[in-house]
Amino acid sequence: MPKLKLTSKIASYPPTVWLGKVLLSLGTISALTLLMTGCQDEEVKTSSAPSVVDVYYEVSTIHPEFKSRERSFNLSGRVGAYTRADVRPQVDGIVLHRHFQEGTTVEQGDALYSIDAAPFEAQLEHAKASYERAVVQRKMALKDYERFAQLYKRRSASEKERDDALLKYDLAVADEKLYKAALDKAKISLAYTTVRAPIAGVIGTSKITRGALVNANQSEPLATIIDLDKVYVDMEQSSQEWRRLRQGLLDGSIYLNDRAYDVSLYFEDGSLYSHLGNLSLSEVLVDENSGALSLRAIFDNPDHLLLPGMAVVCKVNGGVSQNIMTLPAKAVMRDPKGKAYVFTVQGDRVLQTPVTLGELYNDGWQIVDGLDSSYEVVISGAAALRHGSKIKIINQDGINITMDTTDQVKNTDAAVKAVLNPTTSASGLGQSSASAPSANSP
Repeated sequence: MPKLKLTSKIASYPPTVWLGKVLLSLGTISALTLLMTGCQDEEVKTSSAPSVVDVYYEVSTIHPEFKSRERSFNLSGRVGAYTRADVRPQVDGIVLHRHFQEGTTVEQGDALYSIDAAPFEAQLEHAKASYERAVVQRKMALKDYERFAQLYKRRSASEKERDDALLKYDLAVADEKLYKAALDKAKISLAYTTVRAPIAGVIGTSKITRGALVNANQSEPLATIIDLDKVYVDMEQSSQEWRRLRQGLLDGSIYLNDRAYDVSLYFEDGSLYSHLGNLSLSEVLVDENSGALSLRAIFDNPDHLLLPGMAVVCKVNGGVSQNIMTLPAKAVMRDPKGKAYVFTVQGDRVLQTPVTLGELYNDGWQIVDGLDSSYEVVISGAAALRHGSKIKIINQDGINITMDTTDQVKNTDAAVKAVLNPTTSASGLGQSSASAPSANSP
């Protein structure tokens, strides 16, 4: 190894001094080398990054068309009983028996409760006696009148005596009717001691027990019976939607088809109810607080799946709108001010085109203004686009255009050949399995 020769100037320094200067020089050279390497790497990375101008976004587009579309609107609703009756006593008394099982089905007229009937039986006997007495008095008054009438003819009685006898008879007839009504009332009161079901349906819990005192004017019902074979669903529709429907029917832009006013019901979990309902009522007054109209639909409920108080969502069919343009909801974007716009295609770029929206249909938003059938609109991949972005259309009007038709036919034929002849590769090169490299070959 050759020996290093120090210059006379360095040799004149002490060993510690010139050794430090050498180490400092080596460190400076290393730092400069690392800095130059980093700059070169950054230059390579910068040169390899694609330019913004060269970025293409893959999108799907359609040419919107004018066509007729079914109208529908979703409304929140609440299930209500089609027929409901609160069972209340008609007379005062002590409850002696309860004749039903809670939660079971009862028929109209079934006995539900028995109230102590002893006081009412006594009233009935008193009414019978009073009525029988009135009948006897009426008969006596009739005989007196007939006697005085004969005496008056023979000039043996005065006209006043005859008239008084007639008035007593009329009074006896009126008393008979009065006591007859009292007798009927006593019979009705006695019948009311047996509380019967006013309607057929499912009876709920009993609010009173045996031995309780009830009266005819109490506000709390003894029990409640609900007919669940049919139910109501009450909904609210905004007055604006109702006015738009009425205006469309008047000017002919909307017509009613066979499914108009059919109502589909969805449960809270989104599942569809198997029976279709019918719209039966549209209120004629607008609620001043909510600005909505009340709607009511009727649903058959043979399986008793719908119970009063349930919250549901109803989809009401509102006829057919003629000659309207719609776009999928995902194609419609909004700027920071909330104004709607879409991206339309011009060459290989997109333009931000403002639109005016109408109603929301099953297949998207109605476009009232801003587009016509000559426009090509981006419906997929619009979220990443900006005004002027370059695009590559991969699907146009539902047709995949990323692959040439001839290539598709060739690939299809090659795939069929590969299935029929396993020794032929799917690429159609006709490579034999004998010429294929073995797995054990080096």
